[in-house]
Amino acid sequence: MRVGVIGAGPVGMALVTALKRGGETELRWYVRNEAIRTKLREEGLRVSFQAPGSEFDLRAFVPGDPDNISTEGLEPAVRPATSLKMLEETEPDLDLSFTDEELISKAELFIETQPDVSFSCTKADSLFTVRSQIASRLKGLCFFVVNGFWLHPGLDLGVMFGGGFSQGTRLSLIPRGRLMLGRVKSPHADFLTVEPEAGAGTLIYRLEEIEMLESLANQVDDNVLRVEVQPDIYMTMLRKAALNCLVNPLAALSGHPNGALLMDEVRPIAGKLAREIVDVLVAASFVQKGDESISVKSLISDFERICCDTAGNFSSQLIDRIKGRRSETKHLNRLLLGIAQRYGIPMPVNATICALLRLPMEDSAAI
Repeated sequence: MRVGVIGAGPVGMALVTALKRGGETELRWYVRNEAIRTKLREEGLRVSFQAPGSEFDLRAFVPGDPDNISTEGLEPAVRPATSLKMLEETEPDLDLSFTDEELISKAELFIETQPDVSFSCTKADSLFTVRSQIASRLKGLCFFVVNGFWLHPGLDLGVMFGGGFSQGTRLSLIPRGRLMLGRVKSPHADFLTVEPEAGAGTLIYRLEEIEMLESLANQVDDNVLRVEVQPDIYMTMLRKAALNCLVNPLAALSGHPNGALLMDEVRPIAGKLAREIVDVLVAASFVQKGDESISVKSLISDFERICCDTAGNFSSQLIDRIKGRRSETKHLNRLLLGIAQRYGIPMPVNATICALLRLPMEDSAAI
């Protein structure tokens, strides 16, 4: 099976790692950045696995004084900027090499390879560009693995559960993450089979597509990433987007690993933010009122579990702020603000967080 990957961020690198470790797929990786592509060809992809969150002592990196969040006195390893440097210098757990045939430099060349399954792992604001310029010209399935409320009919979506961050051609990855694959109410004429237990109107893949995806799931290294297929990914994608609206901005503002969000002082903020998110999703009919699959209680429960599982991990949005890169806030929290204004729903906590995220971050060395 020929599998294509578009993008060389943390998600793209995680997918490539799982595919290369599986060793059974014919990989085609479109890396547009010439410097990263050259370095991948010369030095390979160097992967370091993070220890599970349960092995971390949160007291090692949570500030003692919640009114004075500072890294003074903390171990250097827990400072984001220092961790990026350490990622470059430490001995990796995996060192993966790539052939010239596997690394693709241009979109046209990627299209010519016609993968059976492709994964677009770019920023959310590149989704429509990739869809129109690349995915529309591919004969095989193309999944968009993005963080945002991209719930458009006909899209094949991937939802990544796990964490990691990258620096150049180095990847720091939490092992045994999950990639959920599914479709959102596709209008295709040959896509009309209904699975009764999935609910009325739920559309599933054709048999040959399901068999191909199941084969793909068996061809990746599940110690790196587990792949699962869902008949309808709507609620999974929506839930993940809501959780990203909780974890990502708070982590990006904290300047600390995700475990810092387990502080007692953060709980009221997270709770109010979750309340605003649920109110908007209900008002805009994304979810039905009383649906416990996305409630304040369930979101906070998952929020705390994620922060515990990824306690020593730095949010990708925090790394984006440090590196001065564009973030996905406009496709998450700021998008929700726009919906809230349309329905007259106040979101003061969310608005404040969005305003703070627009402020320039201090020099990363001083974080």
